[in-house]
Amino acid sequence: MKKFCCAVAMAAVLSGCVSAPTKSMDSSSALQGKHVVVTQYAKPDFSAMTPGKAAFGLFGAMAMISAGNELVKSENIEDPAIEISEHLASDMEAKRSATLLPSSHTIATDDNPASLVKIYPGADVILDVKTINWMYNYYPSQWGKYHVNYAARVRLIDGKTGALVAQHLCKIDPTDPNDPPTNDALRANHAALLKEFLHKAASSCVSDVEQQALRV
Repeated sequence: MKKFCCAVAMAAVLSGCVSAPTKSMDSSSALQGKHVVVTQYAKPDFSAMTPGKAAFGLFGAMAMISAGNELVKSENIEDPAIEISEHLASDMEAKRSATLLPSSHTIATDDNPASLVKIYPGADVILDVKTINWMYNYYPSQWGKYHVNYAARVRLIDGKTGALVAQHLCKIDPTDPNDPPTNDALRANHAALLKEFLHKAASSCVSDVEQQALRV
């Protein structure tokens, strides 16, 4: 049932149905001196979408997720949300004199703002970064060539009330459409190229969020 839901969620992202309208902070000084805590989530499902698996509909989608999760596990691929959180928190400290509270290492199972306030108490602001989708998939016109999709939702939430302070949804493909990699290239050398693309996606997301929503 879990994999069925994940397959549906993956399809929703690819079709552009996931929505999180950008909300910018009211003032660039809103973070000044604030105590910030960072949320943590379990590593999300990764989908490795290949032509062979795509031909089998729902069962193919389940196989893609299974293969993707095995790749992430075997090659120790980190959720880009962690890198995004670290960079944003560091910039908040350096540029807005915010104070990052020590991690409680508590894994959030519910991303509802009211729940997050209870899970991560004691902060003025909750920095909530969650990977919505990460995967690689083939070009329909070039079955041997692939691109990488990454989507993350970044929110700043009032740590006392749960009110939304700022929000941005990153949707990034870090690959070069003029020189797309093969499946083998993405997976070679312990998925070094895939990791590089995910790092680029994380960096792009940090830049987009800071420019469009956080005023950092």
